[in-house]
Amino acid sequence: MANGSGGNGDAEAVPRPDPDLIEYVVISLPELSSSPGVGRALRSLVESSRVRILDLVGVVTDSHGRYSVTEPEFVASLADLQGVAGEVGGMLSEDDIVLACRALRPGTSALILVVEDRWAQELADAARAGGGRIVGGERIPRHRIEQAERARRSE
Repeated sequence: MANGSGGNGDAEAVPRPDPDLIEYVVISLPELSSSPGVGRALRSLVESSRVRILDLVGVVTDSHGRYSVTEPEFVASLADLQGVAGEVGGMLSEDDIVLACRALRPGTSALILVVEDRWAQELADAARAGGGRIVGGERIPRHRIEQAERARRSE
């Protein structure tokens, strides 16, 4: 992935990420080579300014749950991300990666991303203008959504 600095010697100002809009995403995959659609989707999200990728690593776990980290430029199925503008790296610590890997089944892979949810910028600006701010959010686990849907249908 390209960095966000200008190539003509004049340093383009890369806007700082809005700390209220940063989240991490873990995408579990059977193996990293099964992610070309994910690479295309990420490119589309970046190019449409819905997200900005701040960090991205691939991980592969073995049958015992031990993991190894792979940088995205070494994952052929992420070739669609080559040339996507952004300052990538340095946000994920080793502890973050360990924590994310605990959610994976042994013998699987994942992409771990830190993104700025640029789609929410207008909402964050409006909240700050009113004296507030976005303070959190969380993905609801799939099994809880399915459970709620079943309960709603049985009423």
